[in-house]
Amino acid sequence: MSITDMEYNPTTKSLQISMKLFVDDLELVLEREREIKCFLGTEKEHPKSNEFIKAYVGTHFFVEQSKGSLPVTFIGKEVDKDYAWIYLQVKNFKVKDQTLLTNSMLFDYFNEQTNKVNYTKEEEVISFTLFKENISKEF
Repeated sequence: MSITDMEYNPTTKSLQISMKLFVDDLELVLEREREIKCFLGTEKEHPKSNEFIKAYVGTHFFVEQSKGSLPVTFIGKEVDKDYAWIYLQVKNFKVKDQTLLTNSMLFDYFNEQTNKVNYTKEEEVISFTLFKENISKEF
């Protein structure tokens, strides 16, 4: 399971996103996609790990509104023993527009994968879970 927290920042008019994944799962996906071990969060971490993560996220995580797909910017990552946090941002996010989120992270390698999403705007929290059979949600 992954957990994605998305929060609208009215000051910057951006959607700030953090994804929490098991580091072993992310490493397995990157190893299969890139055919190279990344050793995330260790002294042996591959120097292009951030590029690999950015590319993977770019093909599995999308935010769309009335004007189409919005650019998702990779900010960075943090890794500890068990988890990897991926930080993203969507600028010029229109909080009042209908939004379609697609998150197919890890589904290509883990059939039982679920991606829980929590979206916070002002005092309201919208939570939902995405599955391999249902990778998108409109809110």
